[in-house]
Amino acid sequence: MRPAFITGSALFGTWFAELERGEPPVRFALPSPFASLDIRPGRMMLFGGPPGGGKTAALMQIGIDLLRMNDAARLLVANVEMSPVLLFERVASRLSGVPLTTIADRTLTTDERERVRVAVASLEPIAARLAFLNAPYTLEHVVSAGMAFGANAMILDYIQRFTVGNDAKTQREQIDSAVSVLRRVCDAGAVVLVAAAVSRQKGNTGSTYSGLNLASFRGSSELEFGCDSATLLIDDGAGGITFQCEKNRFGAVTDIRTAFDPTRQTFAPHVEVSGLANFDATEPARATRNPKGGRP
Repeated sequence: MRPAFITGSALFGTWFAELERGEPPVRFALPSPFASLDIRPGRMMLFGGPPGGGKTAALMQIGIDLLRMNDAARLLVANVEMSPVLLFERVASRLSGVPLTTIADRTLTTDERERVRVAVASLEPIAARLAFLNAPYTLEHVVSAGMAFGANAMILDYIQRFTVGNDAKTQREQIDSAVSVLRRVCDAGAVVLVAAAVSRQKGNTGSTYSGLNLASFRGSSELEFGCDSATLLIDDGAGGITFQCEKNRFGAVTDIRTAFDPTRQTFAPHVEVSGLANFDATEPARATRNPKGGRP
């Protein structure tokens, strides 16, 4: 193997020349609630959560909005569990506001059918820049399809189900190999958004998905070491999902609070409800007085 390296002189000169040109690096814009995500070519971003926790919905919303707001983006979606038709029905539900079950059961009213028609028409400008991977679900096929399509953005959902090379490898070995492959994809100029399963956490009442942290990603520590950012989807039990940032190699660790509507597969900004919002609708409490003048 021929040694490969770059000298400090060459690196410093190239870097400073780029700095002097003043051209900012490419960063893909996104609308709320994901506007703060720093998505740019060359990065591997990990999203974890329990089954049914919203990972697929979140990545599809991010991916479609990324295409709609960035004309240079080309997205390849590789999902091992859902067909392209089922994924597209989720997109249509979110954009039209028509419940997913209504679309899936084909029981739309005339008004709902028109809303879906308008939603589909709004996707025409991005249709040629969106591709869905068909089987086989191997990393070699993902890379090959991505190159053929010219993708600079990829969604892998979810990483533990993709194989690399020899199928006889353990899951840990498969994931280690997958992370190495995806890093090379990032180095070639693509952003890779990766959904990952997490492990149950042991507690006094048994194993649950509460208390997730950076070590909760299932299969291999290479996932959290190899990614540039790691985010966990935490359900608050009241319709809210917090995108809890556990790692950010290039910036601050900042959470994103959202409201999730599973009926229409859409995330919206979290809205704080004031404690006075229902003041007029409730009976005032009987006044009491603390002898010391503080709160009773």
